[in-house]
Amino acid sequence: MKLRTTPARLAASSMLALSVVAGVTATTASTASAATATVGSRACNHSVKLNTDVSTTVKFRTGPGTKYLAKGQLSKGTKVFWSCNKGSTGSARSWGYVKVKSGVHAGKWGWVARTYINTPMQY
Repeated sequence: MKLRTTPARLAASSMLALSVVAGVTATTASTASAATATVGSRACNHSVKLNTDVSTTVKFRTGPGTKYLAKGQLSKGTKVFWSCNKGSTGSARSWGYVKVKSGVHAGKWGWVARTYINTPMQY
C-alpha cells in the first residue's frame, strides 16, 4: 500500500513535529530551572548548630534533594558546620544545610543528605 503525500499531510506532520519539539524544550527548561535554583536556610524546619564532619564521600547540592544540582563532592571526613535540617533529624529522607569548613569547598554553603552527616555521641 502506497501512501500519497499531500500538502495537508505535510502541514499536519510539520505541526506535530514542531509541537513535540516545543513541548520537550519547555519541559526541559522548567526542569532545568528548578534544578539550578539554589535553596538556602529558608528551606530548613529544624535548627541544629553543630560542628561535625561527613561519614563518606557525598554529593554537595544546591538544594535539599537529588533533583538539585551537585556543586561537587565532599570527601569522607570533610569538616562542616551543620546549621539546620529539612525534614526530621532522624529521617533517612532529611537533608542538612551545611557550611564546609575544610577541603576544596571550604566557606561554601550547600546541602548534604542527612544520612551522611556524623552525629557525635552524647555522654
